[in-house]
Amino acid sequence: MSQIVITSTRKLPVRGLHAPATLRYRCRLHSTLSSSSSGGRGEGAPVSRRAMLYVPGSNPGMLEKSLSSPADSIAYDLEDAVAPAKKPEARRLIADLLNGDRLPKGEVVARINAVGSGFEEADLDAVLPTKYLSAIALPKTNSPEHIAYLISRINALAPPHKRSNGSEPIKIIAMIESAQAMVEIEGIAASGKGHLDALLFAAEDYCADVGLIRTPTREELLYPRSKLVTTAKAFSLQAIDLVCVNYKDKDALRAESEEGRRLGFDGKQAIHPDQVDIIHQSFAPSEKDILKAARVKFSFEYHDKAGKGAYTLDGAMIDAPVYKQASVVVVVFSSAPASSIHTIPIPQQMPDVFRPLV
Repeated sequence: MSQIVITSTRKLPVRGLHAPATLRYRCRLHSTLSSSSSGGRGEGAPVSRRAMLYVPGSNPGMLEKSLSSPADSIAYDLEDAVAPAKKPEARRLIADLLNGDRLPKGEVVARINAVGSGFEEADLDAVLPTKYLSAIALPKTNSPEHIAYLISRINALAPPHKRSNGSEPIKIIAMIESAQAMVEIEGIAASGKGHLDALLFAAEDYCADVGLIRTPTREELLYPRSKLVTTAKAFSLQAIDLVCVNYKDKDALRAESEEGRRLGFDGKQAIHPDQVDIIHQSFAPSEKDILKAARVKFSFEYHDKAGKGAYTLDGAMIDAPVYKQASVVVVVFSSAPASSIHTIPIPQQMPDVFRPLV
């Protein structure tokens, strides 16, 4: 877990110390926060998915390289990146990796072929019984019935602890790729309790289905992206944004990623390893964001405990909605895989809603 170091020049009565001190405190997360701020509603610990990197399942070299990738989530692909004649070999390679002793640092995902494609059953037969599969990315999720079908296969094929009543149920990432899926999105989001963990926007397939013309501004995608984010957050799910197809254009990738974060997405798909670092940076709070959020959180909890309402901090009014926004930033920072420490001056007095780390 990331840590926040609170630096104070006040005399702090902590364990008998009455001198300027630097202490480490862990935030107590507000119980009303949506779990989608750091992970979906699936059982178990929240999963960070700032960058979800696709790796072709039929390419042994890329599978090997994936083991050292820093991406939060690695999606081993059996769908678009694999030609039909290569799918049996890809299934074998991915199954061997997911049963082996060497794994990537991030979440382990298998992207299967869509329900009704004729390939999905063999895909699931290969990946669901493996030891280390964490999630399934389900392409062309057009209805709740697709989620129900996948859960039925999980409960038939996965190890017991990864089934619906197990300790680590396999998570589902529903890929929204069509007009039909967008119309059905609320039903999809409401389904799959205990398994469904995220909604993902597949822009290229969506454009092809709807007849949208892709432009560099992405203004034609504002409605479906916003609808997906709003629905995901309403059902405590993560929202994963579109692929930047211009994978060599770092400026375009950064602009897309920062836009996605502003729209409320929790992460972004990647199709090349070089995209991962920029995406991670864009979807992590900046130091300025963290410092501001921590000051708001610290001071609000202090004033709240004292029975006070809205107040002024750094020239701005702070009330409950502002506190909730700040708390989300702190949650995202705290759940990031990489440990980080920031020094934050206390606004007024040391709130006792924080306890020293041991």
